[in-house]
Amino acid sequence: MSVKFISHVDENTKGEWFIKLTDTLNDESIICKDLDEYKIKLEKCSSEYGFDIEVVWTKAKGLSPKNYKDLNNKMAILQKEYEAEINQLNNTSEN
Repeated sequence: MSVKFISHVDENTKGEWFIKLTDTLNDESIICKDLDEYKIKLEKCSSEYGFDIEVVWTKAKGLSPKNYKDLNNKMAILQKEYEAEINQLNNTSEN
């Protein structure tokens, strides 16, 4: 059974977005100030469960459209990088 992690996007007092990553099994939370930090923290936390996790995304009601768009654009770039990495691994394993 996978462990549920909640990734909640909110804004700080400076108007910058951040992600609060919560491990629901241990009820522990980590604040991530950018996607690079989020990626590292999620990988570390999920390794404790053999990477068998489910990630649920939520956002604060007050999250500005600008911050939502910024995060969404950055996540799209990461998704493309991830897909390219997977394709490269698949092509390597076929040879």
